[in-house]
Amino acid sequence: MSTYYAKKILLQDGWNNDIYFEVNHGLINNISQKKPPKDKISKHLDIVIPGLCNAHSHSFQRALSGHTEHIMGKSEDNFWTWRKKMYQLVDNLDISALSAIVCQAYKEMISRGYTQVVEFHYVHRDDDQKDINNKLFHSILKAAKETGINLIYTPILYQRGGFLDEELSIQQKKFYSTIGDFLDHYEYAKSLIENPHKIAIGIHSLRAVNEKSLRKIADFKEKENIPIHMHIAEQKIEVSEFSKLYGTRPVEWLINNFSVDESWCLVHATHINNREVETLAKSNATVCICPTTEANLGDGIFRLKDYIQHKGTFAIGSDSNISIDPFEELRWLEYSQRLVNYERNISSKDNIGCGQFLFNETLKGGANASGYTNLGQLADGSSANLLEISSSNPSLAGHSNKTLLDAIVFSNQNSLIAQTMINGEWIDNSDSAGKTLIFNNALEKIFTPEESNAK
Repeated sequence: MSTYYAKKILLQDGWNNDIYFEVNHGLINNISQKKPPKDKISKHLDIVIPGLCNAHSHSFQRALSGHTEHIMGKSEDNFWTWRKKMYQLVDNLDISALSAIVCQAYKEMISRGYTQVVEFHYVHRDDDQKDINNKLFHSILKAAKETGINLIYTPILYQRGGFLDEELSIQQKKFYSTIGDFLDHYEYAKSLIENPHKIAIGIHSLRAVNEKSLRKIADFKEKENIPIHMHIAEQKIEVSEFSKLYGTRPVEWLINNFSVDESWCLVHATHINNREVETLAKSNATVCICPTTEANLGDGIFRLKDYIQHKGTFAIGSDSNISIDPFEELRWLEYSQRLVNYERNISSKDNIGCGQFLFNETLKGGANASGYTNLGQLADGSSANLLEISSSNPSLAGHSNKTLLDAIVFSNQNSLIAQTMINGEWIDNSDSAGKTLIFNNALEKIFTPEESNAK
Protein backbone atom coordinates (compact mmCIF):
# COMPACT_ATOMS: atom_id res chain seq x y z
CA MET A 1 0.00 0.00 0.00
CA SER A 2 1.16 3.54 -0.82
CA THR A 3 -0.11 6.86 0.49
CA TYR A 4 -0.05 9.97 -1.69
CA TYR A 5 -0.53 13.68 -1.15
CA ALA A 6 -2.15 15.69 -3.97
CA LYS A 7 -1.82 19.46 -3.97
CA LYS A 8 -4.96 19.57 -6.11
CA ILE A 9 -7.12 16.64 -7.28
CA LEU A 10 -10.27 16.33 -9.39
CA LEU A 11 -12.77 14.25 -7.41
CA GLN A 12 -16.43 13.54 -8.11
CA ASP A 13 -17.50 16.77 -6.43
CA GLY A 14 -14.94 18.86 -8.31
CA TRP A 15 -11.51 20.23 -7.44
CA ASN A 16 -10.16 19.59 -3.93
CA ASN A 17 -6.96 20.91 -2.39
CA ASP A 18 -4.51 19.16 -0.04
CA ILE A 19 -5.88 15.65 -0.30
CA TYR A 20 -4.35 12.38 0.89
CA PHE A 21 -5.28 9.00 -0.55
CA GLU A 22 -4.12 5.43 -0.46
CA VAL A 23 -3.51 3.08 -3.36
CA ASN A 24 -3.76 -0.62 -2.58
CA HIS A 25 -4.01 -3.48 -5.08
CA GLY A 26 -4.65 -1.02 -7.88
CA LEU A 27 -7.55 0.75 -6.14
CA ILE A 28 -7.91 4.16 -4.50
CA ASN A 29 -9.08 4.25 -0.89
CA ASN A 30 -9.30 6.50 2.15
CA ILE A 31 -9.47 9.85 0.36
CA SER A 32 -9.19 12.46 3.07
CA GLN A 33 -7.83 15.85 4.08
CA LYS A 34 -6.58 14.27 7.29
CA LYS A 35 -2.80 14.27 7.18
CA PRO A 36 -1.16 10.91 7.95
CA PRO A 37 2.22 10.64 9.68
CA LYS A 38 4.94 12.17 7.49
CA ASP A 39 6.84 8.90 7.15
CA LYS A 40 3.71 7.23 5.72
CA ILE A 41 3.49 9.51 2.67
CA SER A 42 5.05 7.81 -0.34
CA LYS A 43 4.99 10.72 -2.75
CA HIS A 44 3.83 14.32 -3.15
CA LEU A 45 1.85 14.99 -6.32
CA ASP A 46 0.94 18.22 -8.07
CA ILE A 47 -2.39 18.39 -9.95
CA VAL A 48 -4.14 15.02 -10.29
CA ILE A 49 -6.92 14.16 -12.76
CA PRO A 50 -8.43 10.84 -13.92
CA GLY A 51 -7.00 9.07 -16.94
CA LEU A 52 -9.23 8.89 -20.01
CA CYS A 53 -10.73 6.00 -21.95
CA ASN A 54 -9.96 5.66 -25.64
CA ALA A 55 -13.35 4.20 -26.55
CA HIS A 56 -12.57 3.30 -30.17
CA SER A 57 -9.24 2.29 -31.65
CA HIS A 58 -7.97 0.41 -34.68
CA SER A 59 -4.37 0.41 -33.49
CA PHE A 60 -2.91 -1.19 -36.61
CA GLN A 61 -3.96 1.90 -38.57
CA ARG A 62 -1.38 3.91 -36.62
CA ALA A 63 0.99 2.78 -39.37
CA LEU A 64 -0.96 4.83 -41.94
CA SER A 65 -0.33 8.16 -40.25
CA GLY A 66 0.94 10.56 -42.93
CA HIS A 67 0.66 8.00 -45.73
CA THR A 68 -2.77 9.01 -47.02
CA GLU A 69 -2.50 12.78 -47.29
CA HIS A 70 -2.37 12.95 -51.09
CA ILE A 71 -4.80 12.25 -53.91
CA MET A 72 -4.02 8.89 -55.48
CA GLY A 73 -4.57 9.66 -59.16
CA LYS A 74 -8.18 10.72 -58.71
CA SER A 75 -10.03 14.00 -58.93
CA GLU A 76 -11.48 13.53 -55.47
CA ASP A 77 -10.48 11.70 -52.32
CA ASN A 78 -12.77 10.43 -49.56
CA PHE A 79 -13.31 7.64 -47.06
CA TRP A 80 -13.66 5.03 -49.80
CA THR A 81 -10.34 5.90 -51.46
CA TRP A 82 -8.68 6.01 -48.04
CA ARG A 83 -10.08 2.54 -47.37
CA LYS A 84 -8.16 1.14 -50.35
CA LYS A 85 -4.93 2.36 -48.75
CA MET A 86 -5.96 0.78 -45.46
CA TYR A 87 -6.60 -2.54 -47.23
CA GLN A 88 -3.09 -2.37 -48.72
CA LEU A 89 -1.73 -2.02 -45.21
CA VAL A 90 -3.70 -5.07 -44.07
CA ASP A 91 -2.23 -7.07 -46.96
CA ASN A 92 1.25 -6.28 -45.66
CA LEU A 93 0.57 -6.94 -41.99
CA ASP A 94 1.99 -9.98 -40.29
CA ILE A 95 2.00 -10.86 -36.62
CA SER A 96 5.36 -9.27 -35.86
CA ALA A 97 4.42 -6.03 -37.61
CA LEU A 98 1.04 -5.88 -35.86
CA SER A 99 2.71 -6.41 -32.51
CA ALA A 100 5.17 -3.57 -33.11
CA ILE A 101 2.51 -1.16 -34.36
CA VAL A 102 0.03 -1.82 -31.55
CA CYS A 103 2.76 -1.55 -28.92
CA GLN A 104 3.83 1.84 -30.29
CA ALA A 105 0.24 3.06 -30.44
CA TYR A 106 -0.41 2.04 -26.83
CA LYS A 107 2.77 3.76 -25.64
CA GLU A 108 1.66 6.95 -27.34
CA MET A 109 -1.83 6.67 -25.86
CA ILE A 110 -0.44 6.43 -22.33
CA SER A 111 1.95 9.35 -22.84
CA ARG A 112 -0.96 11.55 -23.97
CA GLY A 113 -3.44 10.71 -21.20
CA TYR A 114 -5.31 7.55 -22.15
CA THR A 115 -5.24 4.86 -19.47
CA GLN A 116 -7.59 2.36 -21.14
CA VAL A 117 -8.38 1.48 -24.73
CA VAL A 118 -11.25 -0.30 -26.49
CA GLU A 119 -9.50 -2.22 -29.27
CA PHE A 120 -12.08 -2.67 -32.05
CA HIS A 121 -10.41 -5.64 -33.73
CA TYR A 122 -11.65 -7.11 -37.00
CA VAL A 123 -8.46 -8.29 -38.73
CA HIS A 124 -8.84 -11.96 -37.84
CA ARG A 125 -6.45 -13.53 -40.34
CA ASP A 126 -2.97 -12.70 -41.52
CA ASP A 127 -3.11 -14.96 -44.60
CA ASP A 128 -5.59 -17.07 -46.58
CA GLN A 129 -6.27 -19.51 -43.76
CA LYS A 130 -9.88 -20.41 -43.01
CA ASP A 131 -9.73 -20.21 -39.22
CA ILE A 132 -9.30 -17.13 -37.04
CA ASN A 133 -5.64 -16.65 -36.16
CA ASN A 134 -5.57 -16.25 -32.39
CA LYS A 135 -1.96 -15.10 -32.60
CA LEU A 136 -3.20 -11.70 -33.79
CA PHE A 137 -5.17 -11.39 -30.56
CA HIS A 138 -2.09 -12.50 -28.61
CA SER A 139 -0.13 -9.63 -30.16
CA ILE A 140 -2.68 -7.11 -28.93
CA LEU A 141 -2.86 -8.56 -25.43
CA LYS A 142 0.92 -8.72 -25.22
CA ALA A 143 1.21 -5.06 -26.24
CA ALA A 144 -1.27 -4.06 -23.52
CA LYS A 145 0.64 -6.01 -20.88
CA GLU A 146 4.01 -4.63 -21.97
CA THR A 147 2.90 -1.01 -22.04
CA GLY A 148 0.59 -1.14 -19.02
CA ILE A 149 -2.56 0.21 -20.63
CA ASN A 150 -5.93 -1.28 -19.65
CA LEU A 151 -7.21 -3.23 -22.66
CA ILE A 152 -10.86 -3.81 -23.50
CA TYR A 153 -10.40 -6.35 -26.28
CA THR A 154 -13.38 -6.14 -28.62
CA PRO A 155 -13.51 -8.81 -31.34
CA ILE A 156 -15.63 -7.65 -34.27
CA LEU A 157 -17.87 -9.70 -36.55
CA TYR A 158 -17.51 -8.95 -40.25
CA GLN A 159 -19.40 -11.13 -42.73
CA ARG A 160 -20.47 -9.39 -45.91
CA GLY A 161 -19.48 -6.71 -48.39
CA GLY A 162 -22.69 -4.69 -48.42
CA PHE A 163 -26.35 -4.37 -47.46
CA LEU A 164 -27.41 -6.84 -50.17
CA ASP A 165 -25.18 -9.62 -48.77
CA GLU A 166 -22.51 -8.98 -51.38
CA GLU A 167 -19.44 -11.19 -51.34
CA LEU A 168 -16.47 -9.85 -49.48
CA SER A 169 -13.72 -8.41 -51.64
CA ILE A 170 -10.36 -10.15 -51.73
CA GLN A 171 -8.99 -7.53 -49.35
CA GLN A 172 -11.84 -8.09 -46.89
CA LYS A 173 -11.35 -11.84 -46.62
CA LYS A 174 -9.04 -11.36 -43.64
CA PHE A 175 -11.96 -9.86 -41.71
CA TYR A 176 -14.41 -12.70 -42.24
CA SER A 177 -15.60 -15.27 -39.73
CA THR A 178 -18.66 -17.42 -39.24
CA ILE A 179 -20.76 -16.82 -36.14
CA GLY A 180 -19.54 -20.11 -34.69
CA ASP A 181 -15.85 -19.36 -35.26
CA PHE A 182 -16.31 -15.83 -34.01
CA LEU A 183 -17.91 -16.89 -30.72
CA ASP A 184 -15.29 -19.61 -30.29
CA HIS A 185 -12.64 -16.91 -30.65
CA TYR A 186 -14.45 -14.76 -28.09
CA GLU A 187 -14.46 -17.64 -25.59
CA TYR A 188 -10.79 -18.33 -26.27
CA ALA A 189 -9.84 -14.68 -25.75
CA LYS A 190 -12.01 -14.42 -22.65
CA SER A 191 -10.22 -17.41 -21.09
CA LEU A 192 -6.88 -15.57 -21.39
CA ILE A 193 -7.94 -12.07 -20.41
CA GLU A 194 -7.39 -11.40 -16.74
CA ASN A 195 -8.00 -8.36 -14.56
CA PRO A 196 -7.41 -5.47 -15.16
CA HIS A 197 -8.06 -6.23 -18.83
CA LYS A 198 -11.59 -6.90 -20.08
CA ILE A 199 -13.47 -8.13 -23.11
CA ALA A 200 -16.40 -6.70 -25.03
CA ILE A 201 -17.95 -7.67 -28.37
CA GLY A 202 -19.21 -6.01 -31.52
CA ILE A 203 -20.08 -5.97 -35.17
CA HIS A 204 -18.35 -3.86 -37.76
CA SER A 205 -21.48 -2.16 -39.10
CA LEU A 206 -24.95 -2.79 -40.50
CA ARG A 207 -23.24 -2.92 -43.89
CA ALA A 208 -20.99 -5.80 -42.82
CA VAL A 209 -23.44 -7.87 -40.73
CA ASN A 210 -27.07 -8.73 -41.40
CA GLU A 211 -29.94 -8.47 -38.92
CA LYS A 212 -29.94 -12.17 -38.03
CA SER A 213 -26.24 -12.13 -37.06
CA LEU A 214 -26.58 -8.86 -35.18
CA ARG A 215 -29.43 -10.31 -33.15
CA LYS A 216 -27.30 -13.31 -32.22
CA ILE A 217 -24.47 -11.05 -31.08
CA ALA A 218 -26.85 -8.77 -29.18
CA ASP A 219 -28.41 -11.75 -27.39
CA PHE A 220 -24.95 -13.09 -26.61
CA LYS A 221 -23.80 -9.80 -25.08
CA GLU A 222 -26.88 -9.85 -22.84
CA LYS A 223 -25.91 -13.28 -21.57
CA GLU A 224 -22.31 -12.16 -21.05
CA ASN A 225 -23.28 -8.76 -19.59
CA ILE A 226 -20.69 -6.90 -21.65
CA PRO A 227 -20.73 -3.79 -23.87
CA ILE A 228 -21.45 -4.06 -27.59
CA HIS A 229 -19.78 -1.77 -30.13
CA MET A 230 -20.51 -0.96 -33.77
CA HIS A 231 -19.94 1.68 -36.44
CA ILE A 232 -23.13 3.38 -37.59
CA ALA A 233 -24.18 6.24 -39.91
CA GLU A 234 -20.58 7.25 -40.60
CA GLN A 235 -20.95 7.83 -44.35
CA LYS A 236 -23.79 9.61 -46.16
CA ILE A 237 -23.85 7.01 -48.91
CA GLU A 238 -24.36 4.23 -46.36
CA VAL A 239 -27.28 6.06 -44.78
CA SER A 240 -28.81 6.58 -48.22
CA GLU A 241 -28.38 2.95 -49.29
CA PHE A 242 -29.75 1.64 -46.00
CA SER A 243 -32.77 3.96 -46.14
CA LYS A 244 -33.66 2.84 -49.66
CA LEU A 245 -33.59 -0.83 -48.63
CA TYR A 246 -35.23 -0.60 -45.21
CA GLY A 247 -37.43 2.46 -45.54
CA THR A 248 -35.86 4.01 -42.47
CA ARG A 249 -32.52 5.40 -41.33
CA PRO A 250 -29.83 3.23 -39.64
CA VAL A 251 -29.96 4.65 -36.10
CA GLU A 252 -33.75 4.83 -36.14
CA TRP A 253 -33.97 1.23 -37.38
CA LEU A 254 -31.54 -0.01 -34.74
CA ILE A 255 -33.37 1.64 -31.85
CA ASN A 256 -36.76 0.44 -33.11
CA ASN A 257 -35.61 -3.17 -33.54
CA PHE A 258 -33.17 -3.73 -30.66
CA SER A 259 -33.10 -2.99 -26.95
CA VAL A 260 -30.47 -0.29 -27.20
CA ASP A 261 -29.34 0.89 -23.77
CA GLU A 262 -26.23 2.02 -21.88
CA SER A 263 -24.39 -1.18 -22.84
CA TRP A 264 -24.34 -0.11 -26.51
CA CYS A 265 -21.55 2.02 -27.95
CA LEU A 266 -22.39 3.43 -31.37
CA VAL A 267 -19.33 4.78 -33.13
CA HIS A 268 -19.59 8.00 -35.17
CA ALA A 269 -23.38 8.34 -35.73
CA THR A 270 -22.34 11.32 -37.82
CA HIS A 271 -25.32 11.54 -40.14
CA ILE A 272 -28.45 11.50 -38.00
CA ASN A 273 -31.63 13.56 -38.16
CA ASN A 274 -33.51 15.38 -35.40
CA ARG A 275 -35.59 12.36 -34.39
CA GLU A 276 -32.52 10.13 -34.24
CA VAL A 277 -30.63 12.67 -32.12
CA GLU A 278 -33.43 12.65 -29.56
CA THR A 279 -34.11 8.90 -29.49
CA LEU A 280 -30.42 8.07 -29.39
CA ALA A 281 -29.91 10.38 -26.41
CA LYS A 282 -32.92 8.91 -24.62
CA SER A 283 -31.70 5.34 -25.18
CA ASN A 284 -28.70 6.00 -22.87
CA ALA A 285 -26.37 4.46 -25.44
CA THR A 286 -22.92 5.98 -25.71
CA VAL A 287 -21.94 7.64 -28.97
CA CYS A 288 -18.21 7.41 -29.51
CA ILE A 289 -17.10 10.48 -31.45
CA CYS A 290 -13.68 10.44 -33.13
CA PRO A 291 -13.13 14.05 -34.26
CA THR A 292 -9.58 13.84 -35.63
CA THR A 293 -10.32 10.72 -37.67
CA GLU A 294 -13.69 12.03 -38.86
CA ALA A 295 -11.98 15.24 -39.95
CA ASN A 296 -9.10 13.40 -41.60
CA LEU A 297 -11.50 11.21 -43.60
CA GLY A 298 -13.89 14.02 -44.42
CA ASP A 299 -16.77 12.12 -42.81
CA GLY A 300 -18.74 15.03 -41.42
CA ILE A 301 -19.48 16.49 -38.00
CA PHE A 302 -21.54 14.91 -35.24
CA ARG A 303 -24.50 16.97 -34.02
CA LEU A 304 -23.13 17.51 -30.55
CA LYS A 305 -25.00 20.75 -29.83
CA ASP A 306 -28.37 19.08 -30.30
CA TYR A 307 -27.25 15.85 -28.65
CA ILE A 308 -26.16 17.45 -25.38
CA GLN A 309 -29.38 19.44 -25.26
CA HIS A 310 -31.09 16.04 -24.99
CA LYS A 311 -28.52 14.98 -22.35
CA GLY A 312 -26.96 12.32 -24.56
CA THR A 313 -23.94 10.27 -23.45
CA PHE A 314 -20.72 10.39 -25.46
CA ALA A 315 -17.12 9.22 -25.40
CA ILE A 316 -14.09 9.87 -27.59
CA GLY A 317 -11.80 7.59 -29.57
CA SER A 318 -8.59 7.88 -31.56
CA ASP A 319 -10.05 5.50 -34.19
CA SER A 320 -7.53 5.45 -37.07
CA ASN A 321 -4.84 6.86 -34.77
CA ILE A 322 -3.85 9.50 -37.29
CA SER A 323 -3.36 11.53 -34.14
CA ILE A 324 -3.24 10.23 -30.59
CA ASP A 325 -4.23 12.77 -27.96
CA PRO A 326 -7.50 12.81 -25.98
CA PHE A 327 -7.28 16.55 -25.39
CA GLU A 328 -6.96 17.16 -29.11
CA GLU A 329 -10.09 15.07 -29.64
CA LEU A 330 -11.93 17.23 -27.11
CA ARG A 331 -10.66 20.45 -28.73
CA TRP A 332 -11.76 19.30 -32.18
CA LEU A 333 -15.10 18.20 -30.77
CA GLU A 334 -15.79 21.72 -29.54
CA TYR A 335 -14.14 23.63 -32.39
CA SER A 336 -15.98 21.70 -35.10
CA GLN A 337 -19.27 22.68 -33.45
CA ARG A 338 -18.24 26.33 -33.42
CA LEU A 339 -17.42 26.18 -37.13
CA VAL A 340 -20.79 24.75 -38.19
CA ASN A 341 -22.91 26.71 -35.69
CA TYR A 342 -21.09 30.06 -36.00
CA GLU A 343 -21.03 30.31 -32.21
CA ARG A 344 -18.53 29.97 -29.39
CA ASN A 345 -18.63 27.80 -26.25
CA ILE A 346 -21.12 25.26 -27.58
CA SER A 347 -20.38 22.81 -24.76
CA SER A 348 -20.44 25.33 -21.91
CA LYS A 349 -23.36 24.51 -19.63
CA ASP A 350 -24.60 26.03 -16.36
CA ASN A 351 -21.55 28.25 -15.96
CA ILE A 352 -19.26 25.25 -16.51
CA GLY A 353 -16.53 25.76 -19.09
CA CYS A 354 -16.35 23.74 -22.30
CA GLY A 355 -13.20 21.91 -21.30
CA GLN A 356 -14.61 20.89 -17.92
CA PHE A 357 -17.94 19.78 -19.40
CA LEU A 358 -16.36 17.75 -22.22
CA PHE A 359 -13.80 16.16 -19.91
CA ASN A 360 -16.37 15.13 -17.30
CA GLU A 361 -18.88 13.82 -19.83
CA THR A 362 -16.20 11.87 -21.65
CA LEU A 363 -15.24 10.17 -18.39
CA LYS A 364 -18.83 8.96 -17.97
CA GLY A 365 -19.18 7.80 -21.56
CA GLY A 366 -15.81 6.07 -21.49
CA ALA A 367 -16.82 4.13 -18.38
CA ASN A 368 -19.98 2.90 -20.13
CA ALA A 369 -18.17 2.00 -23.34
CA SER A 370 -15.42 0.12 -21.53
CA GLY A 371 -17.65 -1.80 -19.13
CA TYR A 372 -15.57 -0.69 -16.14
CA THR A 373 -17.92 0.52 -13.44
CA ASN A 374 -15.07 1.95 -11.36
CA LEU A 375 -13.31 3.87 -14.12
CA GLY A 376 -13.65 7.50 -15.08
CA GLN A 377 -13.55 8.82 -11.55
CA LEU A 378 -11.24 9.23 -8.59
CA ALA A 379 -13.16 7.98 -5.58
CA ASP A 380 -12.92 5.38 -2.84
CA GLY A 381 -12.89 1.99 -4.54
CA SER A 382 -12.12 3.29 -8.03
CA SER A 383 -9.22 2.09 -10.15
CA ALA A 384 -6.04 4.05 -9.58
CA ASN A 385 -5.76 5.37 -13.14
CA LEU A 386 -4.62 8.96 -12.96
CA LEU A 387 -2.53 11.67 -14.54
CA GLU A 388 -0.29 14.08 -12.72
CA ILE A 389 -0.31 17.52 -14.33
CA SER A 390 2.48 20.02 -13.76
CA SER A 391 1.15 23.27 -12.28
CA SER A 392 4.36 25.05 -13.32
CA ASN A 393 3.45 24.77 -17.00
CA PRO A 394 2.93 28.32 -18.35
CA SER A 395 -0.39 27.28 -19.92
CA LEU A 396 -1.89 26.91 -16.45
CA ALA A 397 -0.60 30.18 -15.02
CA GLY A 398 -3.32 32.39 -13.59
CA HIS A 399 -6.05 29.77 -13.77
CA SER A 400 -8.44 29.10 -10.91
CA ASN A 401 -10.47 25.96 -10.30
CA LYS A 402 -13.16 27.39 -12.56
CA THR A 403 -10.95 27.51 -15.66
CA LEU A 404 -8.24 24.95 -14.92
CA LEU A 405 -9.75 22.10 -16.97
CA ASP A 406 -10.46 24.51 -19.80
CA ALA A 407 -6.77 25.38 -19.85
CA ILE A 408 -5.74 21.71 -19.75
CA VAL A 409 -8.05 20.82 -22.66
CA PHE A 410 -7.49 23.84 -24.91
CA SER A 411 -3.83 24.73 -24.31
CA ASN A 412 -2.43 22.04 -26.65
CA GLN A 413 0.57 21.43 -24.41
CA ASN A 414 1.90 17.88 -24.66
CA SER A 415 4.24 18.57 -21.75
CA LEU A 416 1.38 19.02 -19.29
CA ILE A 417 1.39 15.37 -18.18
CA ALA A 418 4.23 14.77 -15.73
CA GLN A 419 3.50 11.08 -15.13
CA THR A 420 0.79 8.46 -15.44
CA MET A 421 -0.45 5.85 -12.99
CA ILE A 422 -2.42 2.83 -14.23
CA ASN A 423 -3.80 0.27 -11.79
CA GLY A 424 -1.71 1.79 -9.03
CA GLU A 425 1.57 1.50 -10.94
CA TRP A 426 3.57 4.41 -12.31
CA ILE A 427 4.19 3.85 -16.00
CA ASP A 428 7.74 4.24 -17.27
CA ASN A 429 7.29 5.52 -20.81
CA SER A 430 10.89 6.54 -21.27
CA ASP A 431 11.73 3.61 -23.58
CA SER A 432 12.38 2.29 -24.84
CA ALA A 433 14.32 3.11 -27.82
CA GLY A 434 14.36 -0.62 -28.40
CA LYS A 435 10.60 -0.82 -28.87
CA THR A 436 10.59 2.29 -31.04
CA LEU A 437 13.28 0.82 -33.26
CA ILE A 438 11.23 -2.33 -33.75
CA PHE A 439 8.27 -0.16 -34.78
CA ASN A 440 10.42 1.87 -37.17
CA ASN A 441 11.82 -1.25 -38.78
CA ALA A 442 8.34 -2.75 -39.17
CA LEU A 443 7.11 0.32 -41.05
CA GLU A 444 10.20 0.39 -43.23
CA LYS A 445 9.32 -3.13 -44.38
CA ILE A 446 5.63 -2.35 -44.93
CA PHE A 447 6.07 0.76 -47.04
CA THR A 448 8.07 0.46 -50.23
CA PRO A 449 11.27 2.43 -50.84
CA GLU A 450 9.54 4.04 -53.83
CA GLU A 451 6.87 5.49 -51.57
CA SER A 452 9.32 6.44 -48.86
CA ASN A 453 11.47 8.34 -51.37
CA ALA A 454 8.60 10.00 -53.20
CA LYS A 455 8.98 13.75 -53.56
